Amino acid sequence: MNKEYNLITQCTFQAPARAVWDVTVNVTAYPEWWPYMNNVVIQGDETTLQEDSNIHYTIKGFLPHSLQFQTHVTRCIPFSRIEMTAHGDLEGTGVSILDERNGITTATFQWDVVLISPLLNSLSEWRLFHKIFVWNHDFAMRAAVRNMQKRVHHVAA
Repeated sequence: MNKEYNLITQCTFQAPARAVWDVTVNVTAYPEWWPYMNNVVIQGDETTLQEDSNIHYTIKGFLPHSLQFQTHVTRCIPFSRIEMTAHGDLEGTGVSILDERNGITTATFQWDVVLISPLLNSLSEWRLFHKIFVWNHDFAMRAAVRNMQKRVHHVAA
């Protein structure tokens, strides 16, 4: 049986939601500023994420194993919300929510996934691996948020 992971990252940007949105939907630029995002390919002629987008990701954090997965954007409300499904080495759902108040935006990125990769799925039965995987996710996201803060500040300026 696959163990479910509930991965949540919340951060605050000293910028309007539009600036955070512009950085968030420009997925092909992720490898430029997200150190653990090795590759992002958006299918079709689109240049940014939008409803019905299909995107392939390769990501590798601290652990010596890359994850490859595809997302399909099921709902996209500009400057506010993105919902998607994921398939590949992990499967599940994700949501990104932007909430702007007085020019300050709180972003919440949440994934509810199970690991499909046979190796990772078998390792996830061990409580210690589960904790390490969650830590690895948080490690990669902390780096992403630090760099995203700079990118958003540049876009907002």
